[in-house]
Amino acid sequence: MMSEFLLEIYGEEIPSSTQDLLELELKRLFEELLKRFDIKFDKIITMSTSRRVVLFIKDLPKITKKKINLIKGPKVNSKESAITGFLKSNSLKDTSQLSKKEINGNLYYLYEKQSGEKKISNLLEENLPILLRSIRWIKSMRWGNHEDRWIRPIKNILCIFDKKVIKFSYAGLESCNHTYGNYYFGEKKFKCSNYVTYRKQLEKYYVIVDRLKREKKIKSKIEEFCKRKNLVLDINASLLKRTSDSVENPNVFFGEFDKKFFKLPEFLIENIVTDKQDFFSFKSQNKMLSNNFCFVSNLNNNKKKQLIKGTQNVLKARFSDASFFLNEDQKIGLRERNSHLNNIIFYQNAGNLYERSVRISLGVQFIYKKINKKINFETDYLSFSNADLATELVNEYPGLQGKVGGYYAYNEKFPKEVYQAFSDQYEYEYSVNYNNFLTFILSITQKFDAILGYFISKKSLKGTGDPFGIRRAALSIIKICLEKKIDFNFNELFSYLKKIYQEQNIQVEMEYETLYEFFKKRIEILFEESGFYTDVIRASFADNAMNPHLTFLKVNKLQKFLKTKDGISFLQAFKRLDSLNEECQTSEIDENLFNQKEEMQFYEFLCLIDKKLNNLGKECLLDDNSIVNKTTLIINNFFDNVIVNDDNMELRKNRKKLINHLHKALKKSYNFSFLLN
Repeated sequence: MMSEFLLEIYGEEIPSSTQDLLELELKRLFEELLKRFDIKFDKIITMSTSRRVVLFIKDLPKITKKKINLIKGPKVNSKESAITGFLKSNSLKDTSQLSKKEINGNLYYLYEKQSGEKKISNLLEENLPILLRSIRWIKSMRWGNHEDRWIRPIKNILCIFDKKVIKFSYAGLESCNHTYGNYYFGEKKFKCSNYVTYRKQLEKYYVIVDRLKREKKIKSKIEEFCKRKNLVLDINASLLKRTSDSVENPNVFFGEFDKKFFKLPEFLIENIVTDKQDFFSFKSQNKMLSNNFCFVSNLNNNKKKQLIKGTQNVLKARFSDASFFLNEDQKIGLRERNSHLNNIIFYQNAGNLYERSVRISLGVQFIYKKINKKINFETDYLSFSNADLATELVNEYPGLQGKVGGYYAYNEKFPKEVYQAFSDQYEYEYSVNYNNFLTFILSITQKFDAILGYFISKKSLKGTGDPFGIRRAALSIIKICLEKKIDFNFNELFSYLKKIYQEQNIQVEMEYETLYEFFKKRIEILFEESGFYTDVIRASFADNAMNPHLTFLKVNKLQKFLKTKDGISFLQAFKRLDSLNEECQTSEIDENLFNQKEEMQFYEFLCLIDKKLNNLGKECLLDDNSIVNKTTLIINNFFDNVIVNDDNMELRKNRKKLINHLHKALKKSYNFSFLLN
């Protein structure tokens, strides 16, 4: 008869992001524990709400299996002291308790150590406090007079195995077989002995522990409202999750705000409703913003009118504040406000935001020139791309940077191309139909400068987190270049911006190699996720060039090429070349030493392909199938007919130089050696 295990840790409010972390960490730790003791189980389920995190394991045995571990001892013919020491360390009397086995031609003693059965309940009792103390927190706290940590103070620990309490202590609490219902409905205490009873009792006391069920309930109520009012809502998955995670029993309430607030820009209204308040906003069938909104609460319909009225008043106050900030901001134009950026630090040791705005303006112009594009407006406008960072509105609503600048630029009659680019420069991805080219270049430049500023200030990026959004910014740059086919080498932009930093008296100690390796890693990750092989990606980087679009084209060509008959033949030939490739102290090839026609053919072809591949970026070896096949033929003819390691050292060295020269020439296009590992 199999058993089940149920753990619930109940306490004060758990943030949405921490709910995910807790579920993942608990599942990981229990999986590791069960694997370590070779305990079979059906499945592990984790769930969480704003007040509790739950772990359930189905079909666990009551007792661990007996296990035999083979311990390798000394050789049979080892010294007596070695054998005696092995016996003693394993509490054995003599060698009659050992078996023998031949390993790699030698006969060894083996000890079959048997571990006895152990009750799962005892194993859990011993390990549960250890597991809970092993959670890898991003943030946690201590309270009371104990050393244990959690995201918020714990009030109760329910822990049941096989219908009985697993006794252990954590955070000053003893585990038990009871828990509590919804905090807002009296926090009713109830006992339970199994998972089914636990779920039923929770729902009886207004707790839906399954996140998907909470989300489904919220979504269903909103869809009913939209159908009734003929409104449209594109459900934001992130907002739906946040609202679901903030309650244990979601009730959905609908309200309206005064239409006079439509004088505020739409993006500002939506930001206040959805980002500041975590409410849902709606649009009419003609895509115009509606004054309807909805919010999710633990409270039930008994206090519906009072709750809606209070929430409408909160929104009214928010909108009034935003209106005040908007009016104050527009007393000063972007041109005058730009000088205020002098007072805002960019990164420590990386200057201020005014200096950054200058770099961004010049950087945009630099890229346009390099890719042979013409700017169709006065370049002076570019200087104001960051001016909104000195506004009251952005200070109050930081997530609206760019949107605010675009709105003010529109009011001040900036060209459409410019104010649209200001609005959208901080986006990380753009739709296929979005076609403002200035937006792409402005977005790339400001993100690239943000990465440079970070490295200038912080020197290195450590850990797996991304608190300053540097990794995300790099991925965005790469994606924009790929999706919009922007063919540009960022090593050139690095050199250009580094020069400007230095002209602004900002010390730049970082080298290009640091940035190259950082971007290279992001490109590898993104391309691997797209289905490209790691060795193919690495083979496609050449000459430390940082050009995502060109690299993608090369990776795509190489992966397809390697699956063809010509590709297989070429790689086999290259393997022969690579196996005898050596760096030569002197590089000059002596034609007078050629004594076979294959050497001359090899040399003539080398001169031809070396010249062809010198123009990397505009031509690629794989663009010309005849050259690829000729390369294969020349390499094979050479190795089939020429003895490279000739007894004559002069001939040998000269032939090695031929090989080395061709190897280097091919490397201008691809580093094929990566494909041989």
